[in-house]
Amino acid sequence: MFTWVIRDFKSLQDRRVQSEEFNVDGCTWSVLVYPNGKEGDNYLSASLLVSNFQDLPPGWWITTNFSLCIETNSRYRRRVLAASEKCFDANNPSWGKIYWLHRRELNGFLVNGDLKIVAQVEVLNKSTHEEIDLDYEHC
Repeated sequence: MFTWVIRDFKSLQDRRVQSEEFNVDGCTWSVLVYPNGKEGDNYLSASLLVSNFQDLPPGWWITTNFSLCIETNSRYRRRVLAASEKCFDANNPSWGKIYWLHRRELNGFLVNGDLKIVAQVEVLNKSTHEEIDLDYEHC
């Protein structure tokens, strides 16, 4: 489990912010957040990214179960982006949701102005150098 607290979230001017990298089962991940939406539409967008995807060999793939969750101090107030089984590869190095939370709902999820996102990633399977078959699409 990886926890990312974005300090003073409402003051962010960036189009996109990226968490520090974290490792699960030898795979390097980060969380991407678009504070004003990936398409600039007042929705918070978020996704899980294979951070080092550009450095991986051609034909790589990683199959996961993952979820992203906005957590507050109340166990009853949270917003979960649950993705069942997803396959990440060179064509899809990230998975997430463009319309996760409308900005007008945001205040109920901020704690002292901060936004807390928890990522849970379970790697189910992944390619190895010996397994990569460029003629076979795993995902």
